[in-house]
Amino acid sequence: MEVAAEAVHAQVERLVQSKTFETSEVHRRLLQYLAERTIAGEAGRLKEYTIGLEAFGKPPSYDPKLDSIVRLQVGRLRQKLSTYYVTEAAGDPVVISLPKGGFKLQFDEAVVQAPAPSSLRRLRLLAAALVCVLIWAAVATVAVVRLRREAAPAAEQWNPELKSLWAPFLESSRPVLVCIGTPLFVRFPDLGFFRDPKANEWQELEKSERFGVALQAFGSKDILPSYAFTGIGEASAAFLVGKLLTTRKRDVLLTRSSILSWQEIVDNDVVFIGPPKFNTQLQTAALAQDIVIEPNGIRNLKPQRGEPLFLEDHILPGSEGETHALITRTPGLSGRGELLVIAGNASSDTLAAAEWLTQPWRAKELVSHLRSPSGEIPKYYQIVLKVAFKQGVPVQSSYAFHHVLLLSGQRSDGK
Repeated sequence: MEVAAEAVHAQVERLVQSKTFETSEVHRRLLQYLAERTIAGEAGRLKEYTIGLEAFGKPPSYDPKLDSIVRLQVGRLRQKLSTYYVTEAAGDPVVISLPKGGFKLQFDEAVVQAPAPSSLRRLRLLAAALVCVLIWAAVATVAVVRLRREAAPAAEQWNPELKSLWAPFLESSRPVLVCIGTPLFVRFPDLGFFRDPKANEWQELEKSERFGVALQAFGSKDILPSYAFTGIGEASAAFLVGKLLTTRKRDVLLTRSSILSWQEIVDNDVVFIGPPKFNTQLQTAALAQDIVIEPNGIRNLKPQRGEPLFLEDHILPGSEGETHALITRTPGLSGRGELLVIAGNASSDTLAAAEWLTQPWRAKELVSHLRSPSGEIPKYYQIVLKVAFKQGVPVQSSYAFHHVLLLSGQRSDGK
């Protein structure tokens, strides 16, 4: 079915205003140019030379054989269109693509699929938990294991300290959504996957020197962003949390950060697994925090007496080192519901933090540090742990310090 010109113009405007295109004036201009020529029925006759003159302002002496700017930027525009529809499009009525072998855009009406009933969606999410065995810089493999156990609750697993740590989630009538952080990879067809640990958004990746080298080596044809993998520490942490909670709570769901919507965060109590760079929602949400994760360690924004300003991570060759993990409990968005963040920079420290929240003897020690002189534990807090690991496995972890998070207008006694 032919798409009306007015609908195409509206979709082009959505694209040029999107995050995918916001830092690239050349691709916004090229998209608008090709859209106008396609609507006018002239795109089929376009030549590389013509585009160079009209879209890129090249002089009449421009020679496409010596200057490949048009081929290069058209290829990147094709990638950006794919990226937009993978990462940003939400109910857009028109899909714009750029087929290979020409400069004519293709306009298609979006196929709207009826949403699956919530009960079926829950069954699909509960039926499989993502377990990824990921070695950075190599092709990872992902296995799926059953998260929800239908066996009788393991009552002996829950000591009083575990109950107190998880009470807000267990007592809530809202479902618990366990969200696994998924870093950005780039798929090179027939070759494998590439990742720059310093780039977790496509805009960052375009500025990456490592990515530039990969493009030169493997080419830019048909590359696409991929959020199919996670670290073994994040996958194991999600398994531990899910295994524990499903013995006491019926509605425990699983998702990954690349498909998590703001509406889901509002409607559920959420446990984020992995650092903010993998869970990008944590970078934009206004969360109360005294302590934050930085690329090389933990930053103490409000140090108390005797506390360090910064705890540096030390990662050595061979997947071993000493790093730090951060556990954060805050209220949900706009004060609704509960949020828990289990995070670290090295994957294995994320797993260590999850162990402190799921193993009875670890929980007992953790609560002993959190407990106030009155015998109560705070509702909202941040905890820093020190973690030593070898071959990606946490072999030793210890409590470092914690902060009680006070909400606006709240006194130190919690009132």
